Amino acid sequence: MIYNIYTLWNMYTYMRTIYGVYITFTFFKWLSEGTMGTMIWLFTFVYNPYEQKQILDKEIKIIGEYQIRDTKKNLN
Repeated sequence: MIYNIYTLWNMYTYMRTIYGVYITFTFFKWLSEGTMGTMIWLFTFVYNPYEQKQILDKEIKIIGEYQIRDTKKNLN
């Protein structure tokens, strides 16, 4: 039982503070996740000169049933 108005006021301020902390935490979580997703997406456009080419990225000429690599380009 609440015996005076001041106790009710303190309960209200504590609840408001806890709710404010929850909303602030949720906002910063949303902001950081959105920013990280955007930054990762932007970093995909950065050129990497040391990238290792995969087999499918190399130029391969198909003659009949045989595959011959183009030796004029340096794609080891």
